[in-house]
Amino acid sequence: MKPIPIAAAARIAKAYGYDQVIVIGRRCADSPMPHGEHITTYGVTKAHCGAAATISKKLQQIFGWVS
Repeated sequence: MKPIPIAAAARIAKAYGYDQVIVIGRRCADSPMPHGEHITTYGVTKAHCGAAATISKKLQQIFGWVS
């Protein structure tokens, strides 16, 4: 399990024409270790970056993940 790089989210945004991309990765089985969650965000402008980050924080609260 590795963090998803921002560059991967940027590639998705450019390839599919989005201003904001939020990528959620989960490995939720008890085995093999490690398991956990990861969120990567990307925005084409500073404002879009901020909006994606705000959404990410809210999703973490909804899911009950420690940020």
